[in-house]
Amino acid sequence: MRAGQDGAPARELFRDAAFPASDSSLCFNSSTPLAQFREDITWKRPQEICATPQLFPDNPWEGQVKQGLLGDCWFLCACAALQKNQHLLDQVFPPGQPSWSEQSYRGVFTCRIWQFGHWEEVTIDDRLPCLAGRLCFSRCQREDVFWLPLLEKAYAKVHGSYEHLWAGQVADALVDLTGSLAERWSLKDVAGASDQQDRASGREHRTCRQLLRLKDRCLISCSVLSPRAGKAYAQNCLYSLVRKRKKESVLEKAVPSSGLLHPV
Repeated sequence: MRAGQDGAPARELFRDAAFPASDSSLCFNSSTPLAQFREDITWKRPQEICATPQLFPDNPWEGQVKQGLLGDCWFLCACAALQKNQHLLDQVFPPGQPSWSEQSYRGVFTCRIWQFGHWEEVTIDDRLPCLAGRLCFSRCQREDVFWLPLLEKAYAKVHGSYEHLWAGQVADALVDLTGSLAERWSLKDVAGASDQQDRASGREHRTCRQLLRLKDRCLISCSVLSPRAGKAYAQNCLYSLVRKRKKESVLEKAVPSSGLLHPV
């Protein structure tokens, strides 16, 4: 045990034996996509990554979501929506989280994940996977903000490994992060065929009105599955819906606000 600057013994930082900083937490077998990075990934605590880590930023924009090597945009889209509601964010990160600048810091964090009808408290250490000294999975717009990679680690622990988060449904992640119900709407029938244009126009109006009524009471996201959606939206990617407005009787898609990036 090391001695602190005041001569008192320094306590060891928490190491989560149930979700260790090892290959078993990264991937579930040697043939999966993440296995190729095993030799290069190191685990670092936030204070080893940057000088002044913080859990949440003062400016919400600096905490926006960015995707890394992991194909978990479905989960990150739910996180981006969650970030816009402080009450829900506080529910997932209960009060009393440590600060890296406090003497009482021990490297242990707790998140709440909704599982099987109740909130489950998930305890993790703050060792995070890195490549070349930078976070290799999710990170925030400002890289000294760590609420997102810590929440991603807690969610990976619930599922057994980071790689178990590869591909999923955003509705499932929204349920797990809010404890609420999620509903999927398919908009493929809203436009309709040309010979049913009047009926389709009515559906567009009804859908638009419903979204406008729900926008302040619900978290809304959208995904693009068809390449015919246009170049502005990437196929098989997810977006947070931040505003809705009607333009020439057509439901206008919202611009992506989550800042999701392809693997970097």
